[in-house]
Amino acid sequence: MPPRHGPRARTLRHPRLRLLCALLGLAVLMPVAATAMVPPEDYATYQPQTICSPNAKPGTLKLSRWLQRQYPGSGSLGISRSCKDGGVSEHKEGRAFDWAVNINSARDRASVADVFKRLFATDAEGNKHALARRMGIMYMIWDDHIYSSYYAFRARDYKGCKVLAGCSATMRHRNHVHLSLSRAGGAGTTSWYTGSAVVPPAVIDLTTQPYARVTVPADGSTTVTPFTLRAGTAYKVTAAGVYGYGDPAQVADASCRWSTVQRTWVPYPTAADAAAHGSLNLRVDGLPISASACHPRSHVYTRVIRPTTTRTLQLGVANTSAGATGALTVLVSRPATDVAAGLPTYPTTAPAPARTAARSGTGLVTETVSVPAASGTVRSAGSLEQGVHYRVTVSGSADLGAGPDGTVLTDGRCGYVEGAWRMSASQDPRFPGAEHGRLYVDGVAFAGTAPAGRTCASRTHVLDYTATRTGRLELAIWDPLSRADDTGALSVVLQRLTPVTAPVAARPEQPASTPEWRQPSDVVRVDAASRRGALSTMRLRAGQAVVLTVTGTQTSGTERADASCVRTAVGWRAADARVALGQDPLALWADGRPLGWHPVGRRSGCATDHTYSARFVAAKSGPLRFAVLDLNHRDNAGVLSVSLRRL
Repeated sequence: MPPRHGPRARTLRHPRLRLLCALLGLAVLMPVAATAMVPPEDYATYQPQTICSPNAKPGTLKLSRWLQRQYPGSGSLGISRSCKDGGVSEHKEGRAFDWAVNINSARDRASVADVFKRLFATDAEGNKHALARRMGIMYMIWDDHIYSSYYAFRARDYKGCKVLAGCSATMRHRNHVHLSLSRAGGAGTTSWYTGSAVVPPAVIDLTTQPYARVTVPADGSTTVTPFTLRAGTAYKVTAAGVYGYGDPAQVADASCRWSTVQRTWVPYPTAADAAAHGSLNLRVDGLPISASACHPRSHVYTRVIRPTTTRTLQLGVANTSAGATGALTVLVSRPATDVAAGLPTYPTTAPAPARTAARSGTGLVTETVSVPAASGTVRSAGSLEQGVHYRVTVSGSADLGAGPDGTVLTDGRCGYVEGAWRMSASQDPRFPGAEHGRLYVDGVAFAGTAPAGRTCASRTHVLDYTATRTGRLELAIWDPLSRADDTGALSVVLQRLTPVTAPVAARPEQPASTPEWRQPSDVVRVDAASRRGALSTMRLRAGQAVVLTVTGTQTSGTERADASCVRTAVGWRAADARVALGQDPLALWADGRPLGWHPVGRRSGCATDHTYSARFVAAKSGPLRFAVLDLNHRDNAGVLSVSLRRL
């Protein structure tokens, strides 16, 4: 069962065994000479159960049998525990044993006291807790106390229940001693089980090298340094780098993790992450290299240690193997040594696209812009107007090349990484909140939404956008790495939503007896490039009607139109489906009003000869003004001829 760390316990004092007793205790299973001349293993770090493999492991079986043989009358309450049982327990990995002894038995109390003496004795070479270390004991619980290797086997209070008075003997560990072994101890590969101890590596020589580098995988395994540290000497442990522990947004460094909720690095995991993964800290000899503040720029943390015995260093990330990717770099040096040269290096990343000085263009009603992934910033041909509302529709996908986990794609809003489309797709784990792959609109990350709330299931996203300045719109895809392997392009449709200012009517006049007020017909030539249009010579009294006939074509940039229809990709149409104004740009207006133009002899449709007719009733007295409805007339050309016949 897992240890519960209660309040700091009173320290129990155990007298040291004499050399003879220590040797006799070790001689039960192995010759003294096999281990007497080499140090025991390092203190086991806390290695909690992470998988379910409840079959009894070889080391656990051997230790349980030895205890029962050494202390007749004691027994076993079992090794394995069902995967269906709740909580974390080394029983579920077959490396925990419940030794059946009872606090109410004088014989059993003596047996436990004797075992503790033997386990915690200092051997002939001055190694403390030698037998416990050789057995790979991680912790033991007995009579409301826990004895952990990672706390140098100091006795600490252990509460099996919140209310001690109602706690059972089993929960208080008064009818058994719980022993949990390290993974090496459970496997029976430490020196007590094998009968021999590996000669430790040489002490690190920091006179010929400024530091030693160790790579520590993020999968929760323990890495033992290939060198030992000298007792009493101060060493600086420097940890650098980032690693993943789940989906691309689950990123941590040696001390902190990225919070997708707070959008920043935080020093502690959420309760859910801690339950699923662990503390996510780098552990140095079982203790976290934690810092109260995160280092989001460097991801470098240091800690100075001073070993009490000459031994190797045990390093491990407190993370389960599920979803783990990457590793940390650990440098061991003298405290004053500059280890910058040994830190990990990363590729230079390009900053997010930023907008440049505005460039002028003709007014934009609708336009489709292709944004290639391999290029930098592209600009719309038309110019947006500050404060005016537009619709930005992005569709398609582009390839940003191969990332460390496969192909990286973007649709301008979502990114395809690690085999799935995701809202966040950073290509650099140091910056998990970066909007890599995002389309930038005038220097701001595109935040459109997919139709029907499909989020990243759709390759089309729409944004209603208010222009922050007047000028051509800048569009760019953010690839923080090289564009050399980028292919494809996004299609961006821009549509003005704010209506265009309508042409105005001519000034009213008082009726007079002059010829213009009796003129039976008139012809007005309307230049499409003129915002004010042209006035008729004919004057009408309010309520009088005329028949209007118009013919001719005009252009606006690349668009071609006549008085009523516009040419589209599928032929001449009464309205351009791409226009979202609720108006028909390039239509001819009469005296500030749109007209229901129709082909001569027909009620609707587009005229192949570009000739249309309409009946017009004057709303005021005076001339008529004819003008083309358009946002910007500077790129217009062509003349429409309007004939007026008084009724």
